[in-house]
Amino acid sequence: MNHQQVYWNGVANTWLRDQPHQLWREFTDRLQHDLLVRGLNAPLPPSAAPSPAHHGPLSILKTDLFDEVAGRGLAPSIIASGAHLTGIDISPVIVASAAARFPELTAVTADVRKLPFPDGSFDAVFSGSTLDHFDSAADITIALTELRRILRPHGRLILTLDNLANPLIRLRNGPLLGAWSRLGIIPYRMGVTLRPHTLADAVRTAGFSVISMHAALHCPRAIAVALSALLARWFPSSGESFLRWLLRWEWFDRLPSRWLTGYYTAIIALPSPP
Repeated sequence: MNHQQVYWNGVANTWLRDQPHQLWREFTDRLQHDLLVRGLNAPLPPSAAPSPAHHGPLSILKTDLFDEVAGRGLAPSIIASGAHLTGIDISPVIVASAAARFPELTAVTADVRKLPFPDGSFDAVFSGSTLDHFDSAADITIALTELRRILRPHGRLILTLDNLANPLIRLRNGPLLGAWSRLGIIPYRMGVTLRPHTLADAVRTAGFSVISMHAALHCPRAIAVALSALLARWFPSSGESFLRWLLRWEWFDRLPSRWLTGYYTAIIALPSPP
């Protein structure tokens, strides 16, 4: 077992024991579900060849299973839609926990930089803040190339990474990293990430055409996480109203300033023709 597996096993065991931030996790699950639906239904650009008729259920790869351990995750909605879901994670503990919770899920211990699947195995890939835990931008490029390899010609990549254009992300990854880690605002290890257009360039270099780019999660995150913990403990009946309030912040994606407020860069892409 390598050091990455040991570390993420430890993180998983802590979350399984304590189950923190459940209301906040429900918000991020809903946000990711909305992005997944948007990505799967995004119209092809006029220059793209028409998609062939699809027979049978969609085959979707999710590039980590932490969401399915820390909260509800996307597995229930994907499985309920009739799609076949395969999930990978570097942590055997996370894989085992997700597989036990969702028997219909195909859960595999794997590194997204070296996927154990044949070329063209999947109709869609959902990669929610997986690639921003690596030590270098080169690792992001390697992972994107692997995701291109395992996607079918008209498959969809739905990708999010921490948005380095957001001043809070730059501070978090720099001078505030130690303090925020001690306060629990950063509950696990952060890695490198990219500015939105640098990420889009990397996606194109890996062999994709970018359909659309969005900034996601615009609420003041540190405050929202603290409020969600308070409400879940003392005012649980207000949870649904709080979630709706958090989702209203997503209208900031319509503004020119969206890259300054969005916590994530979200990209929807499809493989470029050979």
